Amino acid sequence: MLTTIATAGMLATSCSFSLPTPSANVASAQAILDLESAVLQLREDHALLQAQIDSLRDVSAYQDTILRQLATLSNVAVRPPSATVP
Repeated sequence: MLTTIATAGMLATSCSFSLPTPSANVASAQAILDLESAVLQLREDHALLQAQIDSLRDVSAYQDTILRQLATLSNVAVRPPSATVP
């Protein structure tokens, strides 16, 4: 009888440790939400940086065109643009 009670007590104790705690679930959910907002912020930052890079490329291409036109009008030799420049 005593061993049965002890076995039942051990079983109840071991089962209570395997149950998830609500606070751990809340903490995990909050961590996932924080991660989602961080990823969203990174995407927005990436889009902003890409727009700035595209704008700088446009300005660079415009200035290159102006310089080439001035060089042509001045009869100055200009080397051709590099193939590695996007």
